[in-house]
Amino acid sequence: MKKYLILCTLAMLFVLFGCEEEHAFRLHTAPEYYQGRASLPSGQQIEMTESDRTNVLDACYPEDAITRAPDGERLLIGTVKLSQPLTTTASTEVFPTATFFEVENQTYVQCQADTITYMKQIDALPDSLTPYRDQAVSSSATSKLRVAQPHEQVHFTEEMKKPVGNEPYPKRHGFEQTLVHVTMPFNGSFEFTFESPESRETITLPINESSRQPFLSLGLGTEVSQDTQQYGLHLSSDQTLYEDVLRPQDATYDRMLGARQASTLPTKLVPNERYPLFSFSFIRDGKPYKQVVSITYKEETLLHGDRLKTKMRQQFAHRRHVVAHELALIGTESKDAPFLHHANAETVQFVFQAIDRSKAVATAGTPAPTPYLTVFEGIYAQTFDLSYTEDDVILTNTKTGSHFKLLRADAERWRDLSIGQANN
Repeated sequence: MKKYLILCTLAMLFVLFGCEEEHAFRLHTAPEYYQGRASLPSGQQIEMTESDRTNVLDACYPEDAITRAPDGERLLIGTVKLSQPLTTTASTEVFPTATFFEVENQTYVQCQADTITYMKQIDALPDSLTPYRDQAVSSSATSKLRVAQPHEQVHFTEEMKKPVGNEPYPKRHGFEQTLVHVTMPFNGSFEFTFESPESRETITLPINESSRQPFLSLGLGTEVSQDTQQYGLHLSSDQTLYEDVLRPQDATYDRMLGARQASTLPTKLVPNERYPLFSFSFIRDGKPYKQVVSITYKEETLLHGDRLKTKMRQQFAHRRHVVAHELALIGTESKDAPFLHHANAETVQFVFQAIDRSKAVATAGTPAPTPYLTVFEGIYAQTFDLSYTEDDVILTNTKTGSHFKLLRADAERWRDLSIGQANN
């Protein structure tokens, strides 16, 4: 009697709830498809092992992000950049970028994905970075400003006379009285505003792995070439050459009249406060103009919780890729390998939708001429074995062995697109 009741109960539960339907998508972090390199504060580069790439991906998983940056001195250990050579080119921005640092013997990571920034406290560094912990350098959480000393001003004008660019070299001039130094905080950005009664333009300089230096020197300079005369804010991280320049859209002038440093300058840049640095006057098209250049330090906005996850999902939606391939992808270092067949944007969208609509089945079919299909979404990936029957297209999860059949209409379009065919 007891056995009968148990069977009846199970039958009722099956009728009420059914069995959980298995889905084709089981996207997972895929360190095997990444390449990784760490940059130390000294400039040394370190290749990351696959296990370390796994640690970086796990560290930047958008769960348990902290709500605010930790207080105290930050010791910068290294920044890891990951790239997917199968889906990106050298000019494509990589994701994620992970900067590892310590505050009061606690280890943290700052993860950056385009405009998304978040921090997490983690248990340990990737193994490849551990030997370099003692070489960590202090990185300020705030930005300080210092007026240049007279000898530094003279050095600025001398460096500005040196040739940069291509021949014929432009003639450069630096206005020594405008030179200041600012310490580079750990993250955030500087905004430089060029303002006059007629216009106002702001140029943003982000602080990241490529731009982060102990300090930044900046001053007003001009360049005169065969074609034009331009002014700009000349920058240097080591007080040499000052070849990096920030300019408003229209930085032309006919005659420069002079420049003057602001009467009072702060020693600390309070976040979101704008501070005038200097003003200068010039003639353009026979009219006099005066502009004031100001600096603002913007703190990084750290995302966390549901907002972070939503932003990440939105980011992933634009980072999808589909590739059919005859051989395994492990060890492939170029998206141009001859056995790779990349889908265009329209096909990528269809493939994701078709796989999402597919239904679990018991068996696979005959292997396709191009027997593998790998889909990428953000930091996640999944590979399927591709097979056909007379009418159906079947995908097999290479990790679990589960089979999934496309809907009939999707299968017909799949064949029309020649996905997995020898000539794809």
